[in-house]
Amino acid sequence: MPDAVSHLFPHAGPSLADLLSVGLLFSSLSFAAAVALVVAQHILRLQASRFLPALVYGVAVCLAGILESDRAYIPVFLIFSLVVSVCSDRTLRGYTSAGKLLVATNLQLMVFGLAWGIWFIGTIPISTVTRVLMFGAFPLLVLMVPAALVQSMEQWEVFCRGKWSRPRSPLCGPIAGVRPKVSLHVPVCSEPPDVVIATLNALSRIRYDNLEVLVIDNNTSAAALWRPVEQHCRDLGGRFRFFHLERWPGAKAGALNFALGHTAPEAEVIGVVDSDYHAESDFLEKLVGYFDDPAIGFVQSPHAYRGWDTRSYLRMCAREYRYFFETTMVSLNEYDAGITVGTMCLIRRRALEEAGGWAEWCATEDSELAIRIHALGYSSVYVNEVFGRGLIPETFADYKRQRFRWTSGPVQELKHHFRLFLPKPLGRPSALSLAQKLHHLNHGLDRAAVGLRLLLAPVVVAVIASMIVHQEIVQVPFVLWLAASVSLAAEFIHWWLAYRVTIRCSIADTIGALIASKSLYHTITISSLLALFNRQVPWRRTSKFKARPSRTGLLSAWPEATFGLCIVLFVACAFADLPQHGLLLMFLLGGLYYALNYLSAPALAFLAERDLRSSNSAAEAELETETGITAV
Repeated sequence: MPDAVSHLFPHAGPSLADLLSVGLLFSSLSFAAAVALVVAQHILRLQASRFLPALVYGVAVCLAGILESDRAYIPVFLIFSLVVSVCSDRTLRGYTSAGKLLVATNLQLMVFGLAWGIWFIGTIPISTVTRVLMFGAFPLLVLMVPAALVQSMEQWEVFCRGKWSRPRSPLCGPIAGVRPKVSLHVPVCSEPPDVVIATLNALSRIRYDNLEVLVIDNNTSAAALWRPVEQHCRDLGGRFRFFHLERWPGAKAGALNFALGHTAPEAEVIGVVDSDYHAESDFLEKLVGYFDDPAIGFVQSPHAYRGWDTRSYLRMCAREYRYFFETTMVSLNEYDAGITVGTMCLIRRRALEEAGGWAEWCATEDSELAIRIHALGYSSVYVNEVFGRGLIPETFADYKRQRFRWTSGPVQELKHHFRLFLPKPLGRPSALSLAQKLHHLNHGLDRAAVGLRLLLAPVVVAVIASMIVHQEIVQVPFVLWLAASVSLAAEFIHWWLAYRVTIRCSIADTIGALIASKSLYHTITISSLLALFNRQVPWRRTSKFKARPSRTGLLSAWPEATFGLCIVLFVACAFADLPQHGLLLMFLLGGLYYALNYLSAPALAFLAERDLRSSNSAAEAELETETGITAV
């Protein structure tokens, strides 16, 4: 153990540093092996033996002991590995051997990483100021670890499971017995009439006789927008009813609550379809049968989109949307903790009314409703098959506006329902299972953690400044480089595996989806912080009007571009003037990676504007060809 370590931990003995270093090295190696085995399982179709985790653990322990030149702890970690293997084998039922290994080693890496980090900061030769600043970030890190662990499990589970126990497929064949009456609600607010009319035409083609459709137009001031929709509802016949509401409160939730009050008394199932979604004709035929089980509270199908094939920006967004529905939603369904997502969903009317209707205070009235329905003891089903496709926001500003709402809402849910997720006697009584509490809690906690993560940035800057002022050069041990590299590589491997195996995309589409995802980092962060520290968050509608190119389009990403360039400039200056090794180098490389989140935004905004200009030019050329009139 270094002298500094012995001085700070005089009673710890020379074994503490070795124990933590071997443990972190062992966890990093075994986690890397687990990731490789999961990839091999899906790419090479490798069927691993149930004894594989024990074998991997044994090799990782021996290798860690050899690399650290300390074999004294090999027996200790071999026993530890045996215990972990037995516990994961009994706990993670339905998981493959490689999947069990991945979950266990991921948890180990986080635990050993935190413990090693505390020891490392407490022992390295730095000033008191730098040390206090470093430790100041630890409470936030500890708070974010549980959310990171649960989210990691939700995202990896589709690759770790071999067997699924809960229903997740559409129902085949005719519905037995009497078909329950379904009332489909279509909320509309200042939308293009042709978009809404196309949605209603698709609903008119649904193969289901016992159906009504309620169109609720709220707060649309221009009669030219809602009058054609009203007339079209008349033309479609008695199954379609139109309501126009002036100055109606509660945004989308308010309109849906109005619709609930005007639903046919005999309707047993409520459906929600957004005004731009083209539903498939078998939407109800393949899902309504689930309500034969009185325990089912709602059935949800994925968001999906149309018209994105020929435009780079829309293609990147379409691929990015699919990730959540192909990974996290599939996992949530297995624990009966799925959420409603605002469109293409069916809800038992009784459950909706017992829950108190739609929450007009929440920006995500859809996912919030799922918490209350589950808390009443109802179950749910997520069917991962597309039954309708909508429109993608054509501008980066609208893309951000949509994600702002999707982020702030879960944080509001967390604040409002926090006591529902606590154990007895601290929590409010409910029928939520432990798994439902955990996943519903994490739905909000994960979004809140993104905002809190921003608070680490000034701490890191202060640490770097303190190290510069005190001329502190700290060597980075091999085990820290390895752990950081393995964690970062696992993140990218998982993203690639998700798009390679479940979504079946090319490498180009995978990279495009990654850029689209990272471009929203700033929006998600700001939205999270605003929701954390404000009681109310404005409900921002996503426009469905055809967008036109604008000189101000790129300005929608000016905050991200400014932050990104400032980070790059800071890193470049620091890299030029400071020693190019040690802990400072790691911080600077981390800052550069962090800057990519911000610089992805102007890149996506540029693509959106470029595509709009190209599309507009093509439309003008087509108009000129057909009419002989040059567009101005």
